[in-house]
Amino acid sequence: MNWCRVAHLLHENAPGWQFNVQPSPSGSHVWEAPNGTAYVVGYFTGPNGERTPDFPQSVMDHKNAPIAFAKVSARDFTDTHRRCLCTTAAATFGLAWQLWAREKIEDPYREDEQEQVKANPAAAPSVQELPPERRLMKDKDREQLKRSIGDLPDDIKQKFLDDFRKEFDVKTPKVFTAIQEVRHLTWIQNNMPVVP
Repeated sequence: MNWCRVAHLLHENAPGWQFNVQPSPSGSHVWEAPNGTAYVVGYFTGPNGERTPDFPQSVMDHKNAPIAFAKVSARDFTDTHRRCLCTTAAATFGLAWQLWAREKIEDPYREDEQEQVKANPAAAPSVQELPPERRLMKDKDREQLKRSIGDLPDDIKQKFLDDFRKEFDVKTPKVFTAIQEVRHLTWIQNNMPVVP
């Protein structure tokens, strides 16, 4: 949703309310923060003389980094004016709050999602469909196995990892990346060498 849509929704749902940018004490619409960056202060006025609280909005570049007060261009100001309109509308009226909450916004112009769904080749089985021994082991169990295997003397560790590689047909250079499933945990527990 862009600022034009927010303005349109304001006109439809809050007729007579007007967005304003408060001038700074120096008369500029851009204010200077204590750290030298810039911001604007937005608010709404109502049809019966109401005035909402001030709502500050940082002047930011395209990466959302604050811009120094001395470097603010007309484009920076106009972009911030539109952004402040939207943030102030969200804070004051709850309008288009989904933009900042990163929630999906209902759009009557968007095609139905069912129409957009494309054929999905054989989906991976869900966790419930996997047999228990093929499910992923818990992270804490995996970390414990890593420590236990790491504590083995080098020659015994190498033979043990080679045996694991053969048992589960592991092709990756690092065996530990293949240790994922409950069946791996069971095999390791049953075959872990006992070192005196």
